[in-house]
Amino acid sequence: MNNAVGYTALIACSCLVFCIAGCRTVDVPASPSHLKYQEIDKPLSVSTGILEAEFIAEKLAEQKKKIPPSVSKKPKIADPVWNSVRKLNIDTKDPLTLIELVDIALANNPDTRQSWGNTRVARALEKQKEGKLYPQITTSMTLTREKTVATLPISNVNDLEYGPSTKLTYLLLDFGGRKANIEQAFQGILSADSLYNQAIQDLLLSVEKNYYQLYSAQSKVEASEDDVKNTKEDFEAAEQRFEAGLVTKLDVLQAKSDYENSLYSLENSKGQVKSARATLAQSIGIPADTEFEIVIPSKIPPTGISEEDVSAIIEDAIVKRPDIASLRAELKSKEAAVKSAVSDLLPTLNLGGTAEANKYKYYNDPASGTKKRDNSYTAYASVDWDVFDGFYNINKKVQADRELDIARDKLIQKQLSVSADVWIKYYDFYTAVSKFAYSESFFDTARISYELALESYNAGLKSILDLLQSQSRLSEARSRFIQSKEDVFISLAELAHARGSVNGKIEKRD
Repeated sequence: MNNAVGYTALIACSCLVFCIAGCRTVDVPASPSHLKYQEIDKPLSVSTGILEAEFIAEKLAEQKKKIPPSVSKKPKIADPVWNSVRKLNIDTKDPLTLIELVDIALANNPDTRQSWGNTRVARALEKQKEGKLYPQITTSMTLTREKTVATLPISNVNDLEYGPSTKLTYLLLDFGGRKANIEQAFQGILSADSLYNQAIQDLLLSVEKNYYQLYSAQSKVEASEDDVKNTKEDFEAAEQRFEAGLVTKLDVLQAKSDYENSLYSLENSKGQVKSARATLAQSIGIPADTEFEIVIPSKIPPTGISEEDVSAIIEDAIVKRPDIASLRAELKSKEAAVKSAVSDLLPTLNLGGTAEANKYKYYNDPASGTKKRDNSYTAYASVDWDVFDGFYNINKKVQADRELDIARDKLIQKQLSVSADVWIKYYDFYTAVSKFAYSESFFDTARISYELALESYNAGLKSILDLLQSQSRLSEARSRFIQSKEDVFISLAELAHARGSVNGKIEKRD
């Protein structure tokens, strides 16, 4: 028994040695200076993990190459709708201006097409309601074959009857019911048209905001590159002073950590550019992977608005805003619905007439070879009134009254919301203009302060903490300057949108 256990252990050890000897060894080079990092009780370094991940990826790629094409590549299901989006002919060779982006969005964004489709649906509904103003004509063709076998042959029936008939009905009087239904449908058209205009304004705002956000993201990349340049200068200055024996190793490490942090911020800014470009591509209705560039804004938009213009802008917005116009149309539609409900409680006067031409053939008649026919005409006038319908029409009237009250309250709520929206957007713009002016001064002061701090540090008059603090303030100043500039553009666009305008031009009132 002991010998068997010994042989088993010997074989297991041999297999283990063989596996270790056959394993592939990877020589891990020294990690770059900005990736050197060690933790206590963690033998696996970052660079080792990267190399192992790359090794696994290479092996997976080699295995994938060995798989037959019929297995590795599954056929894709064709999507004609997505293919039509892919085939959009858009010239993106040159950088696109904001006006060109808006033009592309109006032609390709599906939101506006959906709103336009709703408008056409409302127009078709109005035509349906108008059809009730005309007579209704119904034509039919009947064919009746009757055959009866009775006990007495004389009672047998074997007949054929066929012929056309026409019926005409006309609603002469309904106490305004048809007119109210047509008015209700017409107000639906006005509401849909207003929502279509609102969709256009929403799209313009979306394109403008995404355009300025992409521009801001690109500016932040440039600012991050400047931060990298400054922190690298600080790092090199600290190394030179350390080599000269003027400072300790702590200065070098602190400057190096700031340098590595700036590299991290740079990569983060580059990622934000990708995201901002994809968002802008979505708003103009093109695939996110479409390559395009934008023309940067040439200047800061006008900033001349006086405080007494706010009330005038609010009143202007109440008149111009498409969403308010839509709710006004909805209110009038509910008023028409009340009139229609009242009409249902009253009688209606109808005129009508029929015309029939029937032909008969009697197979039991000795003269069955001949056909008989007759023509009949009728005309009538009728008064129809639902005297009792289980209180259906009465409750329909109550429902219409309550919906009218709700529509009126919705309009009031929206008008109050618009007045607040204009007020907030106005002072957002007013604040953004002031912040931009201060951020510009802050940036100039921080830049000069950093230059003096670097010069003083090299001369031994300032510590590394003073230098790094100055660089941090300069980085913050760059970021604030870019953000405040973006805020000016976007707040102006939002103010124009809040007042129901399609552009960012602010008209001064006398």
